[in-house]
Amino acid sequence: MKQDIRALLKDFELSKKELPAAHRTEFLDKLQASNKPKGKANNFNIVFRIAASVALFVAIGYLALNSLNPTDPVIVESTIELQLKGIESQYLEHIDIEWQNFIALATDEKLVKRYEEKLSELDTDYQEISKVFRQNKNNIIFIEALVENLKTRLQLLRDIQEHINLLNQKSEQHETIIL
Repeated sequence: MKQDIRALLKDFELSKKELPAAHRTEFLDKLQASNKPKGKANNFNIVFRIAASVALFVAIGYLALNSLNPTDPVIVESTIELQLKGIESQYLEHIDIEWQNFIALATDEKLVKRYEEKLSELDTDYQEISKVFRQNKNNIIFIEALVENLKTRLQLLRDIQEHINLLNQKSEQHETIIL
């Protein structure tokens, strides 16, 4: 069964058929006939392509307008913004707790008013940094500045509370010495 194909083909001779004389002209006629428009099917194809092009341009225009409009309320927040909001809420919660403790311990209205003004200034600074951050969301410096502002506020309140505790201890010691 194993035979060399070359040996089989040596004995086989191909008959050379000649093409008819009109073959070339018939082939060209058929080729030109196949390139002619086919009527309604071709019109539908053109209309479909135009409709697809219009839909594509409308979609690109819509996306371009949405990316250029920063006041659009449906803005997808990045993970950095979500993390920053989480950190901000934690710090603001701790700041509020410390402030309430400070107000409960403080007896001097001037002291309360002075620290309330300092916290208000820090809050104003925080709002300004937040505006700049919204414009430059990829700049880590503004994120660090926002977190540092929150840390400063919290530390300020803790320092105040520690100072009041020291004053209260000194006054208690002074009262026990007098008694």
